[in-house]
Amino acid sequence: MSVNLTPAGFWARFAALIVDTFMILFPITIGLVIFFGYNELKTNGNAVAGVIQMSLYGAIVVWFWVKRGYTPGKKIMRLIVLDSRTDKTMFLAQAIWRFLAVFVSIVSVVGLFLPLFRKDKKTLHDLISLSRVVRL
Repeated sequence: MSVNLTPAGFWARFAALIVDTFMILFPITIGLVIFFGYNELKTNGNAVAGVIQMSLYGAIVVWFWVKRGYTPGKKIMRLIVLDSRTDKTMFLAQAIWRFLAVFVSIVSVVGLFLPLFRKDKKTLHDLISLSRVVRL
């Protein structure tokens, strides 16, 4: 990969997240509703279902990052996630670390909006995992 790739901006990344929510997370959620039952999830807020949901979502997203460098949403938006040191796709431990670091970005809130203020357009989870998202 070229070192001169253009960093992906906030809105392209946000659009990719919306697409991934519908293409990956939504089907997982529907499967869990079918498996556990809607009433069970609605009344008890089944924590096991939540752990299964995030684990499946994380496994799928990490697999896409390692094998392809992009999730379906990022592919549609013509974005790719790379190791910022090598400009190659991330290795497994790095991708897992990035997925976990997304939660740190979410909790901090500011971490998600860093691309609006940084020239390199990196989020907090990009900085933590030594990754970057660029336009193809």
